[in-house]
Amino acid sequence: MSTTNASTGYAPFHLHLGRTLRLLPLLTQDGMRTTREDFPNDVANALEAIVSLKTDIADACDALLASRIAQAHTANTHRSKDPSFEVGDFVYLSTAHRRREYLNGSNKRIAK
Repeated sequence: MSTTNASTGYAPFHLHLGRTLRLLPLLTQDGMRTTREDFPNDVANALEAIVSLKTDIADACDALLASRIAQAHTANTHRSKDPSFEVGDFVYLSTAHRRREYLNGSNKRIAK
């Protein structure tokens, strides 16, 4: 949960709650007091935290989109060109699952 994602640059916990995960909570009275102080306690701080969280989520979405584009570009460089067919060319037509597709289809058609 606290590991930073390579694509987004954020930890999932941070994107859900707007803060990083504290691994071990402090069980002393001072630790509990500082934990409570970390949370926003007035409207201005709460709105600032929400805006910060929305900005982080938007940055993560942008990073995911950039990652998808980079992956698609890399995949497309290794892809071969589309075959071109002319009228009269012989092609192989696979009919392996044709009967099953016909039987699983709607009942409104008739056999030819």
